[in-house]
Amino acid sequence: MSSTAESDAQTMQSRHRLQSGRQRLLVLLAITGFAATSLASIYTLGPTLSSINDDHKSVIDSQSSRRLQTALGMYIDPKSVDIKQYSKDLQHSNNNNNNMVTSDNMENNPISPTTITTYTHLIHNEIELPKYTLQQVIEEAATMRSKYAILRYDPTTDKFTGYYSKYERWVPGCYKLMHSLSALTVLLRTIFPERFTRKSPEFIMGVSSGDYPAMVDQQCIYRDQDVPCDDDGSGLNNKAPVLHFGSVFRKAMFPNMVAMPMPGEHLDCFVSWSLSKEVCAQFQPKQVIGTTGLVFGDGLSYDDLTPQVIWRGTDFPFLNLQNSLDQPDFEDYVESNIDPNGSNPLVDAIAVMRENYSRLVPRWQGVVLTAEAEQEALETKSLPKVNIKFSSARGKGKPAAVGNPKYKHWEDIGFPLAGNGMPPEEMSKFKYHIDIGGGGGTTWTGTTDKLAMPGLLFHHITPTKDYIHDHLLPWEHYVPIQADLSDLREKIEWAETHPDEARKIAGSATEFMRQMGTPEGYENLFIEDVVKPLKAVIDAYVPGTQGDWEKKFKKTFVSFIDCPNPFGKQNGFGLFRWQKRMNHICKKWEPKLA
Repeated sequence: MSSTAESDAQTMQSRHRLQSGRQRLLVLLAITGFAATSLASIYTLGPTLSSINDDHKSVIDSQSSRRLQTALGMYIDPKSVDIKQYSKDLQHSNNNNNNMVTSDNMENNPISPTTITTYTHLIHNEIELPKYTLQQVIEEAATMRSKYAILRYDPTTDKFTGYYSKYERWVPGCYKLMHSLSALTVLLRTIFPERFTRKSPEFIMGVSSGDYPAMVDQQCIYRDQDVPCDDDGSGLNNKAPVLHFGSVFRKAMFPNMVAMPMPGEHLDCFVSWSLSKEVCAQFQPKQVIGTTGLVFGDGLSYDDLTPQVIWRGTDFPFLNLQNSLDQPDFEDYVESNIDPNGSNPLVDAIAVMRENYSRLVPRWQGVVLTAEAEQEALETKSLPKVNIKFSSARGKGKPAAVGNPKYKHWEDIGFPLAGNGMPPEEMSKFKYHIDIGGGGGTTWTGTTDKLAMPGLLFHHITPTKDYIHDHLLPWEHYVPIQADLSDLREKIEWAETHPDEARKIAGSATEFMRQMGTPEGYENLFIEDVVKPLKAVIDAYVPGTQGDWEKKFKKTFVSFIDCPNPFGKQNGFGLFRWQKRMNHICKKWEPKLA
């Protein structure tokens, strides 16, 4: 181990031993090279997380803070401004927005939509959310077609119960909603134990889940404009927050919707962290081939990687509530437009697909780019620059794409749409990666897996995003690619002609994922993307007599998940039950709807 590595290891061990948040900040400032005297005041900005357990308190490092501020459009380069003055200005701004609001003066608590665009913006800037009651939570149900639930805590029974509207559709994606609610009840109890006891007031919140939000207003979604879909001039003040466990819209069409960790390994790992303070294996270096973990490609040199864009995945649709893009049928697209007995049906098929390129979902657009790249490579006798192929078909069990009857006609003419799956160890040997979005517009785990690898990520920018995307910067952690992949070849050429810059971006991405897998890094992520949103929603709820809205709630909503306190008197038992089988925590059933 080098002296630098030894020094870094000793520094990390010292930070583990520090108990004071302020001490951790000062050590961090020393590591990052910033003057403590210039930045220490930032630690005190905004409302403190006074009701959060001490175990969960942490300081967001300067790099993470900068990522968040950039994602929110408010990054200030510390080298270009007076940090002390900026701190005072931000503190003054926060103070002006920290007036407490009760159910009696909710109407006098305006938040201007021209200055604050989303609840995510408010949360990450530690500005209070507008107050809400059961009425606003019920009203949000009318904006959703499915997969929206009301989670209610009843202190008399010490139970969380999930409710579903009788007038929404029950769809397969609702099981992701059930999963999210089960995890959410554990997070609420472990992070805020003093808030959820038999002596506490009730609590109600709106929750949704799924690949992406199933909104009623599809016309607004089609327009894809950066304004609220129901902009009635009232701004954000009359909306209940909705925590969506999955991908959310990138633009502020539904500004009260907050992206939360996706159900599955992202959400489950945060639950495990809240219980055990151990980072999941999914976000740590893989130790043995075939097991869970990230592949960092240790021992591989960027310059020695195969210079090709690699992608393998499933033939999923793409944001089908937001567009009419096709997963092409061979008969409709190709067979009726080419002469199967012609001299070169493959070339003819590629030409037809190029003519219809704009009608295709992005993953099929990638297949077309691959077919064109392979034809060019035959002429130049070189390696194709693009290798985007389906390794599995949509369907039960995701059957293999190679040899699949669904693709027989394509394969008969040699169209290169199917390829064998690759383990991450093999994919890490390629220089370029792309995370083409699927049903919800993103890949959930695909982005983080590929960021860790030594190659460069071409990140697919679509109308949706995941919670983790707000921590990533274009041209620092990835090279952005348009939704229709129309600039992919141009970006490949840039990377080929700018190897130093491309190598630096790839290295920054890998380091981001390494840091995320450390206790400090994961705690920072936990605070930003779990603790802060939950606390903001808890603080915004106004309990009390709901009158006619209580009657409407009982008439319109039916229970479908019941979550008693899993811990009892022995927290270890609850931890065991969660880690072994989450379904033991909550009783679930399919509701009887209208």
